[in-house]
Amino acid sequence: MKFLCKKAAALVAAAVCGASMMSAAHAAESIPGGRYGQVTLTKPTGDMTGFVVLFSEKSGWTPADQAAADALAAKGAMVIGVDTPRYAARVAADKTEKSCHNLVGDAENMSHQLERTVQSNHYFSPILVGTGQGATLAESSLKQAPDNTVAGAVSLSADAQLDARFKPCPPDPTIIHVKGLPGFLERTALQPSQTKAAALVAMTVPHLKKAEPATDSDVSDLPLIELRAAQPTDLLAIVISGDGGWRDLDKTMALALQRDGVSVIGIDSLRYFWSEKTPQQTANDIARVIRAYNARWHTSHVALVGYSFGADVMPFAYNRLPDAVRAQVSYISLMGFSPAADFQIRVTGWLGMRASEKALKVRPEFNKLPPPMVQCIYGEKEEDTLCPQLTKTGIEVVKLPGDHHFGGDYDALARRILAGWRKQIAARQG
Repeated sequence: MKFLCKKAAALVAAAVCGASMMSAAHAAESIPGGRYGQVTLTKPTGDMTGFVVLFSEKSGWTPADQAAADALAAKGAMVIGVDTPRYAARVAADKTEKSCHNLVGDAENMSHQLERTVQSNHYFSPILVGTGQGATLAESSLKQAPDNTVAGAVSLSADAQLDARFKPCPPDPTIIHVKGLPGFLERTALQPSQTKAAALVAMTVPHLKKAEPATDSDVSDLPLIELRAAQPTDLLAIVISGDGGWRDLDKTMALALQRDGVSVIGIDSLRYFWSEKTPQQTANDIARVIRAYNARWHTSHVALVGYSFGADVMPFAYNRLPDAVRAQVSYISLMGFSPAADFQIRVTGWLGMRASEKALKVRPEFNKLPPPMVQCIYGEKEEDTLCPQLTKTGIEVVKLPGDHHFGGDYDALARRILAGWRKQIAARQG
């Protein structure tokens, strides 16, 4: 997601300015929160275990809400406290979204900016938490979310209706949720014997967890999405997403491959590259994935597919795979491919800015790839792409309508990838 919603730009300065506050001990601070307005930031005690957006009831932010935030922070959560009626007023005044409002984007933008300021080695998807009107807001926001953007929602004694000023947009009908909802939903009523803080902590804490250290023995430490085909073939696609994470293009294209008999493993770039990786470390982890899933799913032909950020890093990874693993890769498809590769997610990358000073030049790595097995896909309106320079090099260069999202026809995108891959497999076997 190289071109994140422009609203995120206003958060960058606030998040960076607030970075010095984050090293202090757990305490509440008032900071700018984009469309949320001023929010109450309660920092975690000890190692961070989650990112919580806590919506107040319709009466506004109260000491009871702060008690809940303190209790969650004591369990390691970074908590953003949102005054729900003030948020409703700001949403209603926002004229950039005319017919309805994307509420979940506000939570995601906050998590992106604030988690980067603390230099966490692990990205935590937001958990949306609320009581009363705040609970209804949390549930409505969850329903809007694509998969892998929010962890879930905690709803305590939800109001029957959401404040009409919020006007949430309906879920995108083109987005297919693998498990019905795009995250967990904990929903209950407050019991007479409970305080709000105790009830919210009891419901939320099971979803907080410390980041596990990486291991060499399995792939459980990696942020993988498993999409095994219902009627599997011997084809395995390893898909590295764009820097917005596993959503929209990446996910829809992968689901189309899955329907055509390709088993897919998605690597969520937002989470995997949240901490900086080296090209060799990336190659080592992809090799682990290929070995593990070739064995588990009995596949023998592997395609490496990358979109945007994922496409930029892919040539580096392929060139550093162990010989035996690299021999199993029969196809490489790169979509929205640019001249320089960062190996860490950057705030400025979400805002569409160019690669960082640390970025590595891609062309020398690309020149090492075997041309017949490479496909480069770009949108005719894209400006920052290497694909047009690669015609007459022996690789397949595919120009599609539109810009960085190729006109939104992701099923057609999957068909182009699969057709090229099958052609290459036939050539190798001939």
